[in-house]
Amino acid sequence: MLATQPTPVCAELTPFEIVEADLEGGVVRLEFAEQPAFRNHFGQIQGGFGVAMADVCISLAAFAKHRKWLPTVEIKCSFLSPIPVGPCVGEGRILKSGRGTVFLEARLWGPGGSLAFHATATAHTRAD
Repeated sequence: MLATQPTPVCAELTPFEIVEADLEGGVVRLEFAEQPAFRNHFGQIQGGFGVAMADVCISLAAFAKHRKWLPTVEIKCSFLSPIPVGPCVGEGRILKSGRGTVFLEARLWGPGGSLAFHATATAHTRAD
């Protein structure tokens, strides 16, 4: 389904592979490739890049369910633990779809398997 979609240039910054997808439930599980350019002063993934990966997860979860790209209008990310630079696993899911609004959640696990980021987000179902 994604192969028919145009790929924005920014998607090259967060290369991933879809590991699982529940199209009806709006749930996706991704594996992100290691990105050495995401390294901060402490040798971990810089927080803004983690938020970008969380946004990829929620965007794909919304796309899986609604079969179209929905604009993210708000995202809140909690940093639970540092993520060493390496392959990461992300999960995005729809929590609730309402009239014109979708509530989503993303989680990101670091290379060691510990939960590092948790995000909640809101997207519009109408892309006007």
